Amino acid sequence: MALEHCLVLIKPDGVELSLTGEVITHLDREDLFLVGARVVEVSHDLAASHYYEHHNKPFYQDVIRYLMGAYHSFPWVYAFAFCGENACSRIRAIVGNTNPMIIEPGKKIVTLRQKYGRNIIIRDQSGRDLIDDAGHAVVRFENVIHASFSDSAEYEIKLWFTPAEVLSNYRLYPTIKDECNILQWEKSPQQIKKELFK
Repeated sequence: MALEHCLVLIKPDGVELSLTGEVITHLDREDLFLVGARVVEVSHDLAASHYYEHHNKPFYQDVIRYLMGAYHSFPWVYAFAFCGENACSRIRAIVGNTNPMIIEPGKKIVTLRQKYGRNIIIRDQSGRDLIDDAGHAVVRFENVIHASFSDSAEYEIKLWFTPAEVLSNYRLYPTIKDECNILQWEKSPQQIKKELFK
C-alpha cells in the first residue's frame, strides 16, 4: 500500500478545549508519522481557499469566520501533516463524521467530534436564523478538528505547508527550486484547485 498525506487541523474550538495532545496521542497510536506542524493565524484568503468547495453554499462566509477564530477566544489553529498508509481514512475514522451529532448505527466507539463537537444555528446580522433553500435552519458544525479526504489531501497539504515545512523523507509530492533557489511544490495548490473544483 502506498503512503499518503493527511492534513489535520485543530480548529479554534479544539484549541479552546485543549485537544491537541489528545489528538496527537490518538493518531500516534495508529502508526502514523507526524511530518509537519505549524501554528497558524488563519487569514481570510487561507480560510476561503480551504473551504472553497463550499463557495456557493449559504454557510460559506460563516465557516470562513469560524476557521479564523471569530467565535472563540483563541483565533488560531494547529496544522499537522501526517503520513502513513491509508492515512486519510484511518484518521477520519478516529475524528468522525463532519456533523458531530451523527452516530453510526451499531458502533460503540465515540469519535473525537462526537465527544467534543456541537452544532450551532447560524444567524444573520439582524439575529434571525439563516434559512436554506429547503426552508431549514443553516447549521455550523463546530467539529473541533479537520481531517482531509484522500482526494483533497494534496491540495490541503500544499495550501497549508511549504515543502520545507514537511520532513524531506516524507514529501510525497514533487518539488522544484524557483529562481531564488527556494523549494516550491512543482504543482501549486492553485493548479490543483482548478482540477478539483471544475
